[in-house]
Amino acid sequence: MQTLADTILVAGFWASLPMDYYLRVTGRSHLRQAGVRPAPAPTPGHPLSSPLLLRTLRLNCLTRAYADIWSKLFDPSWRDHEPWAYPWQGLPPLGDVTPTWQRDTPLRTERARRSALVEIDALVAVWLGMDADALIAAYRGRFPVLQKYEAVTWFDADGWKIAGNARTYGQRQTKDSFPQFEAHLADPSAAPPPDGYTPPFYKADREREMREAHAIFQARLDAAVARGEWDPIKQEVPGQ
Repeated sequence: MQTLADTILVAGFWASLPMDYYLRVTGRSHLRQAGVRPAPAPTPGHPLSSPLLLRTLRLNCLTRAYADIWSKLFDPSWRDHEPWAYPWQGLPPLGDVTPTWQRDTPLRTERARRSALVEIDALVAVWLGMDADALIAAYRGRFPVLQKYEAVTWFDADGWKIAGNARTYGQRQTKDSFPQFEAHLADPSAAPPPDGYTPPFYKADREREMREAHAIFQARLDAAVARGEWDPIKQEVPGQ
């Protein structure tokens, strides 16, 4: 029987780049029930379930309407054992959450939300048995628009996005923001940052970020297998 946790894990799976890649390579122009049934799905008890739950919940529990879901699925181990996989400089700890929903339970800054999505990409790739090179190859081969956008995407110290492509402007960005930002990068002493933005700035680098996060999640899965907590062949908890 499907549980609430199973539903959230499926939501996390379908938010990932590997699942988007699956849809693209299978040539689906419409996604209906018959097309979903054979798709990869999260297995109950998987060692990466808890990190996927945390990231998916923090992306989706945006209002108090999700308070019951949050409290039912909250895992106290998150506080001490669920850091960011990638060393995102300047981001608050991922596991700094409480059992009851608070306004800061959901990730709200543009940078924090993107960071969680990048980590979900890497996590689901490990779950599905995609190595880091395969994940990067999928990104390079099937996501040229995303690559174009990310090539000119930055974030300020407060998590606000500033982008060079008009289709992916940040929330507080104006048409003059990016030219001002480029001038600031060229000569910070002569050109101030755009209004509403605070240095230092972080440059998006999805390939490096996914590769490093992938290594962390792969190590966690390998350790669980070595401890006898997961059977990678049968895809189940041994003895269950």
